[in-house]
Amino acid sequence: MWSKYPVINEELAAFEKYLETVLKSKNKFLTDASRDAVLSGGKRLRPAFTIIAALHGEYDRKRVFPAAASVEILHAATLVHDDIIDNAKTRRGKITLSEKHNTNLAVYTGDYLLTKSLKLLIKTGLKPEKLDVLAKAITLLCEGEVDQYLNRYSVSSVYNYLKRILGKTGVLFSASMVLGAKTANLSDDIARQFGRFGLSFGAAFQIRDDLLDIFSDPAKEGKPVLNDLKEGIVTLPVIMAIRNTPGLLNEINNFFDGHGDINSILKSIKISGGVRDSEKLKDRYKEKCRHYIEKIPHTPYTDAMSEIVNWL
Repeated sequence: MWSKYPVINEELAAFEKYLETVLKSKNKFLTDASRDAVLSGGKRLRPAFTIIAALHGEYDRKRVFPAAASVEILHAATLVHDDIIDNAKTRRGKITLSEKHNTNLAVYTGDYLLTKSLKLLIKTGLKPEKLDVLAKAITLLCEGEVDQYLNRYSVSSVYNYLKRILGKTGVLFSASMVLGAKTANLSDDIARQFGRFGLSFGAAFQIRDDLLDIFSDPAKEGKPVLNDLKEGIVTLPVIMAIRNTPGLLNEINNFFDGHGDINSILKSIKISGGVRDSEKLKDRYKEKCRHYIEKIPHTPYTDAMSEIVNWL
């Protein structure tokens, strides 16, 4: 992903080794379970964003790596808890902690990762007033998760959907970049631009993920087509399709009641323009990302940000 940017690749490789060292515990189970949760794959976009933001200023691994690890470990903790709530058996093709062991041990592991994330912030050397970005992120994450859970099996507005994904997905990308900028002693104004970029990127990233749910290849993604809908989660393509074809709402509600055909719903979503309109909204957030990039002092790493936006 970062083939044109050897410095980013080198830092991510070094970060991966660092990440493994900070997951050690006196308790062997927690060490193994934490490593399973954190080191089980993923694109490492959030740590990459922390590193990229920091490369725009006074880069120091001793400050940047703890910040990047803090956000990545927090992200892993939320996934462990998500899998418990969703009764998920696999994630990224591997057995989840709750399925492999039991719910209680998975809860303890998620809590351990959360405290580990917060402890790592101390190692960034940032003053306490500069660390509120992650506390706010955790608050918004919890609010977003609770909102999603309470609104399962119901269709929300586009506005409420965006509010939820900005809190669930956007906030961690934003925190990644803000922490990177702050560890590199960049100005508060520049840190804000990085944060706004992260929020918009997170929104586009989540919409992309929602679209993958429509075109999912179970062999690659590890989940069936329209898996979110089967879990009672109404994503943007479904919301957009219902907005264009109100009669589809009855079909969705019948499906939630245990009736209806998933393939028929999938066809209706595509015909009704749900995919097309979701792509348009994703493109709007990509344009917002490009707008914020223009407000950041240009470096080769700003070009890397542009490239990752194009990837969405």
